[in-house]
Amino acid sequence: MLSAKQLILRCLGGILLGGLAATPAFAGLSVEEINSIARQTTVLIAPGLTPELIQEIENNRNNPLASEKNKEGVWNPGSGVIVARQGKTYYVLTVAHNFPQRFVGNNTPFGIRTWDRQVHQVKQINDSRGCPLSGNGVPAALVRFGCRTDNSQVLGMDIAVVSFESDKDYAVASLGNADEVNIGETVYISGWPDPEKELDPETGKCRGKVARRQRRLAWGPVAKKINPNDQNTGYSIFYTDNTRAGMSGGPVFDSNGRLVGNHGQGSGQKIKRGCSASPQTLSESEAALASGTNPAALPKDLDYTGLTDIFSSSQQVNFALELIKRVGLNLPFNFNPPSAELISNGQATGGMQAIAQASGKVEFDAKSDAFEDPKDEVDDIYQLFSFGLKNQLRLCPSGGQGSLLIDDRCE
Repeated sequence: MLSAKQLILRCLGGILLGGLAATPAFAGLSVEEINSIARQTTVLIAPGLTPELIQEIENNRNNPLASEKNKEGVWNPGSGVIVARQGKTYYVLTVAHNFPQRFVGNNTPFGIRTWDRQVHQVKQINDSRGCPLSGNGVPAALVRFGCRTDNSQVLGMDIAVVSFESDKDYAVASLGNADEVNIGETVYISGWPDPEKELDPETGKCRGKVARRQRRLAWGPVAKKINPNDQNTGYSIFYTDNTRAGMSGGPVFDSNGRLVGNHGQGSGQKIKRGCSASPQTLSESEAALASGTNPAALPKDLDYTGLTDIFSSSQQVNFALELIKRVGLNLPFNFNPPSAELISNGQATGGMQAIAQASGKVEFDAKSDAFEDPKDEVDDIYQLFSFGLKNQLRLCPSGGQGSLLIDDRCE
């Protein structure tokens, strides 16, 4: 049941929205309220830009032959969500493919950017487990349940927990129950897109260097749920959405603002935006399903590959918690509903009306839409992750049987 303050915030949100059709009728919280939660709990994750990595980025940017030889890419910013705090240590739930083995093995420092625009360095990333994962490894800030190989396969479960230290108070996401998310219900995905992975619609060419980034909130209906297993690297919630590359690891919230999963895959037949990808379109029947017209009418024999062709997908929080428990990582998770204070703290002046105007839209589609948050942005991602150095670009993969093919659907 909503508190009195939440009800007041809901009414105020409705006033601010005016004629905007921004909130599905069945939603427990408004889009603005969920975005407030997402704004405070979503983080941006990326390797620190060492001089060697900067040089490699430049070589790949300017030399097509170098890019062909390095198909797994160069630099891979991703997303995550704060799920626990113990003293000064914060724990972020994300996906394993945000941590390529080449960076883990070299103990490359990573950075985690929180909503106050601070970047927290993570220096001990190497768990000495290799890829495929073996043994118990050594204590590290990164706990992986799968790994991303040098040729960009994901082996094991595409789930990871990474921690950082801070004296500051950051919001911790409220955990929900993925089993309670029903077919047809809307889920909300937050993360940090990487526009360099996309084609420029005006030129039809790779965008090149794009330093400025904005966090994105996307939403759409759940189409299918399956049990997580080794064959699907853990992916088990499928939905229609408007996510973009770079949002991998970002939180998936239910309509009450509770964390139910981590986004990790865009649909295989979504219009390709990748620099090396050729445009593909869905068949008429697939397009009808992907639009959310009748997700419950999916063919009974549609397998995992068929689902990933049509829908985006995420890990589910229930399974992630089970894996975390198995390794003996006892964390004080937050199972309370998002508080009115939390929701209020993250709301920006002007609310959804200001967001709609900044997004160049009059209204948002209640079934499936998205926006870049004008109040949550990075002016120069290269400067932010240089850790005092200079900078530049990104990556994506391909796999094989028994592993996740990240390739152009990597997000």
